[in-house]
Amino acid sequence: MCKWFSSRTVFSMLLLNTVVSTCALVAVLVFSLQRVADEHPRRYLAKTLFSNLVMNKTPAQLASMTVDGIQLEVIPQSKMYAPEYQSYQPLLAMTLSDPDGIAITANDDQYMAAAYSNGNFVVLPLFGRSLSSQALGLLGWVAAAIILILLVNFYSIHLLTRPFIELRRGVRHADKGDLKYRIPLERTYGEYHTLADSFNKMLHRINHIHEARRHMLLAIPHEVRTPLARLKVRKDLITDEPLRLAILGDIVNVERILDAILYTEKTQAGEGEIRLRKIDLASFFNEIVAEQQNGKSPIEIVINTTATTFYSHPTMMVVLMRNLIGNAVFYGKSNPVTVTVDDKKGGLHINVTDRGIGIAEDQLPFLTEPFWRADQSRQRESGGYGLGLYICKTIVDGLHGKLVIESTEGQGTSVLIAFPNAFESTHSKEDEDAN
Repeated sequence: MCKWFSSRTVFSMLLLNTVVSTCALVAVLVFSLQRVADEHPRRYLAKTLFSNLVMNKTPAQLASMTVDGIQLEVIPQSKMYAPEYQSYQPLLAMTLSDPDGIAITANDDQYMAAAYSNGNFVVLPLFGRSLSSQALGLLGWVAAAIILILLVNFYSIHLLTRPFIELRRGVRHADKGDLKYRIPLERTYGEYHTLADSFNKMLHRINHIHEARRHMLLAIPHEVRTPLARLKVRKDLITDEPLRLAILGDIVNVERILDAILYTEKTQAGEGEIRLRKIDLASFFNEIVAEQQNGKSPIEIVINTTATTFYSHPTMMVVLMRNLIGNAVFYGKSNPVTVTVDDKKGGLHINVTDRGIGIAEDQLPFLTEPFWRADQSRQRESGGYGLGLYICKTIVDGLHGKLVIESTEGQGTSVLIAFPNAFESTHSKEDEDAN
């Protein structure tokens, strides 16, 4: 019962309460109106029978009279149990037990009445309007009243619960990352207005923090490029050719990461456009996997697609795959790592799976936040700062893909990336020529 109640909306519960209370009220009204309707002919007959029929006339006179074409019957008390009066016996018994000596009861769809005076029963076998016509009229009014009440309650409940709808819409926008959305305060009232105003202010502060962090990330590449340029010059002073090439490779890797940050952040801000190129599928993934082999964690690549090429941004894809495979190798603790590439539902799907330490379930929603570490002690161990998965997420978003992380603590982690349009030729002729 509690589970059912908790799954209902406030609007539906208020509406259900209104329906139940309205039906209960109508039932009471119908019962009361029936009693009132029955009481009116009873009093009418009491006055008529006592004043005009019983008290002023003899039994012979009463027996010869009619009311609305129905002849009165005079029954001596000694014959009340006679077979011919069997249908009257409940009515006659009610008459004897009534303080006024008068009784009334239903007779099919009308009424019949009786009065007791001087040892005789005076019976009016049939009178009044048809019960069916009365019932139909009453039901018509009741139905109209119910419809009107429900319409009024529906409109009023909708107005009362509209702030909940606005608050829920605001929460959904915030959950999707739209921190610029604001709840329309003119659609709220009372305590809801205060709550919505506080919610808007909270979103404003969070958005300010988010923008400040994004600007900081954009500033990092600009600040780092100057010392990188100096390193490029100074590396040429090194006479050891292998060492010089290793340093050059590191510099190029850092530049690629900085380019990826700039590309994705500017694209999210609407300041730039990511230009896609045709990439050889098998060659690209095989080279990335071979580059990440360290001799400790074997990396297996499985390609389940007949496609030979796909469209993406080469630099971003390199940074993306290096980060994902590097994380899987590091946290896999020398266990095998699997990279699967397939074309499910017509799109490019990449799955990087390790069998390492895993991640706690309550940490999963925050893994793609910049500078977030599921375990702060890992920062000292790995030298990282929690930017890897954030960069991966921004790259995937910039390429109009989807990133999903599934993990079980102690069993391993799986990162699934889907690019629905990776096999579609949406790049420009200039990109194709450049490729």
